[in-house]
Amino acid sequence: MLAAATLAIATAALADSTSVKPAPASTPITIETPATPARPDSLLRPMRKPTAQLLAEADSAVKARGGARADNAQLFLSWNAPWGQRRAKRERSPVCADSDTQDTLYLCMTAGRTSDQFLGFTAELLVHATGADTLGPWWHMQGKGGENPGAMIVEWSAMQDWDGASQPFATLGQGFVKLDTQRERALVRMSYATPILEAKSPFDPKAVYTLARMVLKHNPGRHVPGCDKPVVIEWASSTLTFGIKDEPRVARGERFVTYGGSLELAEAYREAHVKAWKPPPPSR
Repeated sequence: MLAAATLAIATAALADSTSVKPAPASTPITIETPATPARPDSLLRPMRKPTAQLLAEADSAVKARGGARADNAQLFLSWNAPWGQRRAKRERSPVCADSDTQDTLYLCMTAGRTSDQFLGFTAELLVHATGADTLGPWWHMQGKGGENPGAMIVEWSAMQDWDGASQPFATLGQGFVKLDTQRERALVRMSYATPILEAKSPFDPKAVYTLARMVLKHNPGRHVPGCDKPVVIEWASSTLTFGIKDEPRVARGERFVTYGGSLELAEAYREAHVKAWKPPPPSR
């Protein structure tokens, strides 16, 4: 997955084109093609400095601050509504036989530091099978070769109004999503970036901002098993992009929720040493 700062540079160049069209607000798990960014208006012009100059200035700025840091940043996962709202929950019981019901998981954060703008983020979410269970085919939501394609959609918060939830982006951007599934664990990788703008857009370092949401859909007509198996979803880590080369990694906060089971199931994963993710071997 591309770093959000790299995407931000590329997005700024795309946004300056006269042929771009508004971006969709969501990314299905069927492809990794980036959404086309919306063209900023005259108040949100993309930065036009040469890339080499941007990198040099960013390197100096980050060194002056003592490195890319966000020591007080936190990540928050919640079902139903963004973190801190009344409807937000840490547990969710799916209604697997109801095709009209969707389960929505919100990704929120507090930056814990100041910055002139917020350009994007990357995120890694782990879906853990619990006990002796495996995930089951229901979690094979990839568009190519998946047994339950299209059942997962990621929507980006930029310029959205989700029940009045705050979002940190000054303009639209582009995003990628990839899902890798194994027997006992799945990895959802996200990356979203907006253009580097001439105008500054400071934000509140203590506010809770919504970055994205992951929507799980039910298709009982497919008869794919695994929806009713309890799982733990862990937001393993994120990078928060405050500028080029200013992308601190964050792995603290309320990062665990459960799906189909009690939140007590998450205790086994809070302090557990998780081996590095390895993609499944290629099929022969």
